[in-house]
Amino acid sequence: MTFTLPVPRLRFVFAALGVCLIAGLASLPWKATAQVSEVVLTPGMLFGPLYVNDRDHIELCASFLSEGEIKAVVHFRNLSTGEVTPGEELTIPSGGGACAVYRGEGHVVGMARGEGSASDWVSTSNALISTMSIIDDHSTAGSGGGKDAGDEKRSVRAAVLGVPKLWVKGL
Repeated sequence: MTFTLPVPRLRFVFAALGVCLIAGLASLPWKATAQVSEVVLTPGMLFGPLYVNDRDHIELCASFLSEGEIKAVVHFRNLSTGEVTPGEELTIPSGGGACAVYRGEGHVVGMARGEGSASDWVSTSNALISTMSIIDDHSTAGSGGGKDAGDEKRSVRAAVLGVPKLWVKGL
């Protein structure tokens, strides 16, 4: 003897089994695990890009007004040529300042990365003030023989403030 169910009842049985299976899986305790990020961030600033020609140079300067001192590694990337300068370490004492210089031609981005408190670098009310400027190096020789005769004339063509950033350490 075979037992057969009409089609509507068979669908009802399968639907009921499906609902029971879903309810059973939903009632299992899910174990949530915390993900620990191994990414270590370092604070810093990004400057530019600025275009520098063969008669100019770039100076990235910073001053620090908080207690203690702050250390920064500054490098420049020339977007036109692909050149990346090696890092130049600057130690900026409280109340003092320091500059890094780049000589080359093209669109240049400056990057400063540092140690110390991230709030010194990225806070809007910090005491670390940094700019990157294009300095005009061309000289004009004076012809009158006065005190300015032969003196080099310099001027700032452009200056930009640093944009606070957080980078992955080691990049």
